[in-house]
Amino acid sequence: MTENYRNFLQDLLKVFGLILNAFIFFRIVTYTFIEVWWLFISFIFLMLVGYIVYRQWRFGINQYQYYLIYVPFIFNLFFLANYLFSSNNRKETYDYQYGITDVQGDRGPRSSKKGRSTTIHLEDGKFEAYYFPRMFFNYEMMKDKKTITYYLEDGLFGFMVMKDYVFSQSNNNEILH
Repeated sequence: MTENYRNFLQDLLKVFGLILNAFIFFRIVTYTFIEVWWLFISFIFLMLVGYIVYRQWRFGINQYQYYLIYVPFIFNLFFLANYLFSSNNRKETYDYQYGITDVQGDRGPRSSKKGRSTTIHLEDGKFEAYYFPRMFFNYEMMKDKKTITYYLEDGLFGFMVMKDYVFSQSNNNEILH
């Protein structure tokens, strides 16, 4: 194997690691019912532990690769195990209201106006402490709907996870996403 080919494969694995971390974060971690500040604090703590471990043992790994791929992967593995080995599935249905946010106005990027957000607020303030399970990226999927049905399970480490969700007009008229 030539040196160029070997370097290419190593770079390809790095890119794959970054993509895998991003996928696990956006598909698994954001579907976990955990407060954002706990998520942030735990990531910072893991990075500090990772820093101490790296300084102490120097594994022969490039430090950028270590901090950008391996340490975040360890962080994501915790949530992946919590998600994959979850149990006690249940379905919970709630009416919701759209969040209100500033959106770009008609007069260019410096103007703003109030508009609908893809973050929802559930009836009786349910899950208000958990931002990610109430945030959605596809507005069209939730447009003109009034109800969301969450398919939830209890995770291996005690963090509830959202396995799926469905927006509908009412409790009886489910429309799958």
